[in-house]
Amino acid sequence: MEENQPVQKPINSIQRLGNLLRERWPEYVIEILVIIISISLSFAFDEWKDNRHKQELEQLYIRELIRNIESDLSELGEVRTETSQIVQKANELISISQQPTVVPAYAQFISNVRFIFKRPRFVSQDATFSDLQSTGNMQVLSSFPLKNALFDYYKHYESTVLIETAELTTTNALVGPFILKRLPMGIRSATTGTEKSLLASVLSEVEFQNSLLVRQSTRQELLQEYEQLQNEAKQILTLLKSQSK
Repeated sequence: MEENQPVQKPINSIQRLGNLLRERWPEYVIEILVIIISISLSFAFDEWKDNRHKQELEQLYIRELIRNIESDLSELGEVRTETSQIVQKANELISISQQPTVVPAYAQFISNVRFIFKRPRFVSQDATFSDLQSTGNMQVLSSFPLKNALFDYYKHYESTVLIETAELTTTNALVGPFILKRLPMGIRSATTGTEKSLLASVLSEVEFQNSLLVRQSTRQELLQEYEQLQNEAKQILTLLKSQSK
């Protein structure tokens, strides 16, 4: 037996791993790079799809908002015209009431009184804006000026609704009962002596004059609100069309 033969030491796992890495490191590096590139491309594709979906959703909302705002502008034009006529008729009646010696034709007077008690109201088409808020999709709108303008516009609309409601309450509770009690509203073809006397009496009453002033002032206030809303809607429409593709 040869006692002087050298004994080989066992190669541990760390050494084996080191040897394996030295021998095959190019393969491992390429494999790692392939995995990294695959993951990066997957993330990039998912982000592209997400951005594409957001852009498509944004354009859908913009088209609907354009339709809503165009509808609002059309209705605001009609409401403004009728409200302006109401203010004009109220001013004419106030002028007549300040000239007690001038008694107008009864039929025309009643027609004007009927007219000033019309209550044109503006109802905004806000379904798309409400959907943007309720679904949390407001973030898909990329234009901050557009979002700020929309919030300001619909907040202004809500305050205008409150003014319209207050006007309705005032008319029903204060002005309406007096008019119904003091003036026969049936339009007649001719003005008789009795009707002239009735008109002269009504026109001179402080309550009637105050009723006209209340009606004129509340409708004048609403006219200004409608004009401001119309200007805001035009600005929003310009922003929307600049974002539309």
